[in-house]
Amino acid sequence: MADSPTAHGLDGVARTLLTPLYARAHAARFVPESSFRDPLAADLLARTGYADPEVIRDRPNMLGGLHRGMVFDALTEAFVAEHPTATVVSAGIGLCTRNHRLAERAPGVRWVGVDTSEVIALRRRLLPDEDITLRAASITEPDWARGLPGADGPVLVLAEGVLVYLAPDGVRTCLDAVRATFGPGTELAADYFHPKLAHSDRHPIVKATGARFLFGVRNGARLAQHAPGWSLVREHGVMERLNPTQRVAAYAARALTLGGRAYAVAQLRAHARP
Repeated sequence: MADSPTAHGLDGVARTLLTPLYARAHAARFVPESSFRDPLAADLLARTGYADPEVIRDRPNMLGGLHRGMVFDALTEAFVAEHPTATVVSAGIGLCTRNHRLAERAPGVRWVGVDTSEVIALRRRLLPDEDITLRAASITEPDWARGLPGADGPVLVLAEGVLVYLAPDGVRTCLDAVRATFGPGTELAADYFHPKLAHSDRHPIVKATGARFLFGVRNGARLAQHAPGWSLVREHGVMERLNPTQRVAAYAARALTLGGRAYAVAQLRAHARP
């Protein structure tokens, strides 16, 4: 590990990438029953120079991050099985290593990553030789996706651990830009919190990084309605995948959310007309 606890140079929302990176680096400890492993994550984590207080390491958050990653991996694999030469765009890529984990199972896929300039600079420093197109941009800008690879074929956009930190107008701009750039048939997967949780400011990530949740929706259908031209393909549970205790807690939380999931991944599809 680097000597300085701020060697990674990240602040606020950008710093939130450290917690899922830590979870993936320690997957063998947190999900020994699963085949999910990410040895590259351990190497990256050590080289970020992270400080212990910057990472949320309680078991529920570790499990949640890992199972979220597994859900995104599975829906990505399903998409590229149907579209072997697809483009997969990670909006808010951070230090996600999905392009490395799935490389052998998706050899024809073109990988693209977008994030803030500080995150892209860190990624290029830590992974200088990876086969991926990177762009430094804010996904709340109307032209953030313009000119990216993918206009010539099927596109899957992944917004993992991202939309919750955007203001509602920023989420709408992001969705509008994806549909305008890549066109009908484009799919987008994003995780979301129910508003009851998103607006509580009780999540430990707030204390660890200073980042705040700004966006929540009641379900995947509401996310699709947040911008014109989108429909819900499928909603993927996350908390329900965990151990029995966490599953009970997930179902108990539905009393607070009036029957809705507290947290899930929504898979959307773009249409030609709003």
